[in-house]
Amino acid sequence: MAKNKVILIDADVISHFIATGRIDTLTAILAPHAVYVVDNVYKEATWHPTDSQRKAKVDAWMTRCKVSRIGFPYTNDHVKKEFFRLKKECPLLGEGERACMSMARFEHEVVASSNFRDVADYCDAFGIEYIGTLDILAIALNKGIYTQEDCNNFIADAVSLNKARFPVSDITHYTPTRDLNDF
Repeated sequence: MAKNKVILIDADVISHFIATGRIDTLTAILAPHAVYVVDNVYKEATWHPTDSQRKAKVDAWMTRCKVSRIGFPYTNDHVKKEFFRLKKECPLLGEGERACMSMARFEHEVVASSNFRDVADYCDAFGIEYIGTLDILAIALNKGIYTQEDCNNFIADAVSLNKARFPVSDITHYTPTRDLNDF
């Protein structure tokens, strides 16, 4: 049996699942692994320019699904220095992405972010495990939580409702870049 992981969810993944109305399935898909939302991510995830109920939706999901909100470890000098280094060197990264990446580098969590353009090279360079929304859908399909049709509808809904960009519109055309069997 694989060791349970700690998964730090970024705001973009939360946004995709809220926009598609499937947020309550996120923790079930990732079970038995622990899902956490870092304060920096929470601030991003709870604000949306056209959804005045976004904070209430995130809070309700976190309560229903027992998702813990955790503080950024400012007392950990390695993590803190890495966060501020990323802020200086990669100013386009969001606060949540920086927090997740710097924490995962030194505390060995998994980063769940769909913004591979910003996180993949960093995670690969430091041996950080990361997954994206399509990986989560592939996990759901493998576990029988979603059907192929559910996955394809999710992709279509995320694109139309949340302006998501995915490399495929059909989950059967997606090939994960890592082994997802530990999920």
